[in-house]
Amino acid sequence: MAKGVVIITRFISIVAALAVTVAVVCFPRLVAIDMHAVPHGWLVCLLLGMSFAYVHGFGFIPENKTLKILFSPLVAWPLMIVGATMIAL
Repeated sequence: MAKGVVIITRFISIVAALAVTVAVVCFPRLVAIDMHAVPHGWLVCLLLGMSFAYVHGFGFIPENKTLKILFSPLVAWPLMIVGATMIAL
């Protein structure tokens, strides 16, 4: 992959992960109105995507092929999108 594309995808991963972090920490009412209405399954999906995006964004490249795929934007971005979409519904 071209170096410019790698830098852009890492930048997008960091920005997306920061956006999720700010939204969940500073505006928890976006996730749920009260503690009993938290969509735990979708929140886990969102937070896993956020974590994978941080790992990719900071430039960690594992040697294990499974982890290399797991910590890629191909997994992180859809997890964040699906988690955020399902929480918003």
